[in-house]
Amino acid sequence: MSTFFFDSKRIIELRREVQPYSPKEDLWSWYVLRRLSIYVTLLFQKMRFTPNAVSWLSVLFVLLSGLCMIMATPFGFVLAFISYNLGYLFDCVDGELARMTKRTSKLGYFIDMLIRAATLPVFLSFPLAYLVMIEALELTFLTGSILYIVITCIIMSLLVPLAYDLTHNAVAEQKDPVQQIRNKSIIFEFAGFILGLPGFFFTILLILLLELFTELYLIPMYIMLFLLVLIIKVILRLVVTVKTFYK
Repeated sequence: MSTFFFDSKRIIELRREVQPYSPKEDLWSWYVLRRLSIYVTLLFQKMRFTPNAVSWLSVLFVLLSGLCMIMATPFGFVLAFISYNLGYLFDCVDGELARMTKRTSKLGYFIDMLIRAATLPVFLSFPLAYLVMIEALELTFLTGSILYIVITCIIMSLLVPLAYDLTHNAVAEQKDPVQQIRNKSIIFEFAGFILGLPGFFFTILLILLLELFTELYLIPMYIMLFLLVLIIKVILRLVVTVKTFYK
């Protein structure tokens, strides 16, 4: 169980009740965001937020992080880090609030699928930010915003119906073969964190701090490296996943 040293007995008991461990959770979620989320959950409960309202906030902030990335400025990267982590934090809170208030629903499952879908425009914002930083693409805030909104709408036009179908035709959950590999070792867990969105935004923040005190200019190089590794990761994931159908 992920706790703070100052947690009261009531908070610890609530953590046991609404924060069950899941092997799908990454290191950032379990060891950082879950420590904070219980307090946000209690705050939202007092403010009479519904779990679905919190889920919509999660979708909004995750999407907003991609828009901030396209700004391709240090300020934009900081905003992207904050926005993504707020979205991820609210993704933790909505489930806790649903368990605390006994208000689970199909709509909540549907919105949770949209939160995952919202990460796709964020990934697409990375190459756009890279092109802006190397001056191969010129975008004002207005044109960048319009482009990002169009990209988001195209992706959602495909994934909203898919999320609906998955919600209303839920089948027995199958174990993700890649997730099983990740759970075998803390090294694989850490690799999953570094190669995912939480690790990306955390590393961007660290590089910004490094650039602040040096004359290095590393962010474009890091974005390109991340995208190359992402391509390799997708290919390997496809191979591992396809192999499971032949067993």
